[in-house]
Amino acid sequence: MEALARPKDDLFDNSTMTFGEHLEELRGSLVKAIIWLLIGLAVGLMFANRVVRYIQEPLKQAIIEYNADRDLKEMGLPDRKENPQVSRFYEFLTANSLIADVVYTLPTASIPVPKKATAVAPEEAADSNEESESDAGEEEEDLLAVPARITTAELMQSMGTIPNPDELVPTIQLRRSERGLSSLKIEEPFMIWVKAGLIVGAVLASPMIFYHLWSFVAAGLHNHERRYVYVYLPFSVVLFVSGVVLAFGLVLHYVLTFLLQFNGSMDVAVEPRLTYYVNFVLMLPLGFGVAFQLPLVMLFLQRIDLVQTEDYISSWRVAVLVIFVISMIVTPADVTSMVALAVPLLFLYFLGIVMCAYMPRGRGLGSEAYDPA
Repeated sequence: MEALARPKDDLFDNSTMTFGEHLEELRGSLVKAIIWLLIGLAVGLMFANRVVRYIQEPLKQAIIEYNADRDLKEMGLPDRKENPQVSRFYEFLTANSLIADVVYTLPTASIPVPKKATAVAPEEAADSNEESESDAGEEEEDLLAVPARITTAELMQSMGTIPNPDELVPTIQLRRSERGLSSLKIEEPFMIWVKAGLIVGAVLASPMIFYHLWSFVAAGLHNHERRYVYVYLPFSVVLFVSGVVLAFGLVLHYVLTFLLQFNGSMDVAVEPRLTYYVNFVLMLPLGFGVAFQLPLVMLFLQRIDLVQTEDYISSWRVAVLVIFVISMIVTPADVTSMVALAVPLLFLYFLGIVMCAYMPRGRGLGSEAYDPA
C-alpha cells in the first residue's frame, strides 16, 4: 500500500544539478531567447514602416467618416440612410477625403507680379546675353523667369481700400484633408519605428523564444504535467489569436468611431498623437487576447478542485458583474469597447462551464498531486 501511495516521479530522484547549475541553465536559455529576439528585431525593422502605416489606416478611415458626417450635419442635409442623393454625396466626400469649409472671396486685386530670373550656367548666361539683343531672346528670358512670392499685405495694398463685408459672398469650398497622426517630438517617429520592429520581431521569433524557455521549464515537470501543457497550449494560442483578431479586425473601428463622435459632441478638436495611438492599438488587442483565456482558467481551477462546476453555475450573476468590471479595466475608457469585450467573455464563461462539466478528467491533474504508481 505504501508503494502504491508513493508518487510516480520523485522530485529529487533524478536531479544531479545543483542550484547554481540550474541558474546557469536558466541563464543559457535566456541568452538564446534574447539572441533570437535580436534576430527577429533585425527582420522586424525592415517591415516596421509598413506596420505603422497599416495600423494608421483604421484611424484615418474613422476620421474621414467622422468629418463627412459632421459636414452633412452642418449643411443641414437629411439623413443619408433615407436620401439616396445625400448618400451619394457622402460617398463622394469619403472617397476623396474631403471636408467642407466656408470661404469669403475678396475682390480680385490687379497687381503686377514681379519675376525673378532662374540661376543659369555661365555658358548659358553668355548665350543669353547675345540673344538679349533680339525680341526672341527677351521672350525666352520671360519664360525662364519665376514669379516671386506675393504677400498678403501686398495684395491688400493693391486693392486700395478695405473690403466691405457687406459685399462679400460666402461660398462652400471642399478641400482634401488626409490628416492622420501627428508627432510633437523629433525622436518620436524613430522610437515608434523601433517599437513596431520589436513587436514584429518578437512575433516572428516567438517559436524559438518559447522553445528555449520551454526546454528549461519542461525539465522540471513530470510526464503528466508536460502532457497537459501539450494539450492545452494550442487551445490557449487559438483563444489568444481569436481575441486579437476580433479586437483589431472589428472592435477597433467601432471604438474609434465612438470616441470621435463623443469628442465631436463636446466640440473638442482631435489631433491624434503617434505614441498614444500606437499604445492604444497595442493594448486593446492584448487585453482581448488575455481575456479570452477565461475558459482555460476556469477549467484549471476546477481541475485542481479549487472551484467546482456547481459554483460556476450558481455564481453566474456575480460572474457577469466581474466580467463587465474586467472589461472596463482592460479596455479604453469607452462603452463600445467594454461591451464588445464583455459579450464574448460571457459566451466564453458559459463555454468554460460546459468544458468543466463534460470534459473528462485525466490522470494526475484534478485527482491527486501526482500520478499514482
